[in-house]
Amino acid sequence: MANAAHLRGLAISLKNDLDQISDLVDHYDFATNEQCFQYNECNMLLPFIQSGKPVLEIEYSIPTSKFCPQANSMNFDALAKKLELDAWREACR
Repeated sequence: MANAAHLRGLAISLKNDLDQISDLVDHYDFATNEQCFQYNECNMLLPFIQSGKPVLEIEYSIPTSKFCPQANSMNFDALAKKLELDAWREACR
């Protein structure tokens, strides 16, 4: 999929696929993840940051005061959203 996207001039995100990060980080342009702070899985996303690639992270049930300091220190672009995925959001930065 990544090769097909790149052939078309598109960027591609690895979404919620923590187990394959080590195999795929070189092929994907950024990572999108939901609830890594809730499930204590955020360290698994660090290979993207270490490769200079963004991590977009979304939490649904944790207040920003509980996860934003760590998200910012990990250089994640994180925000809180409602599970309904309406327009409301609260960004960490």
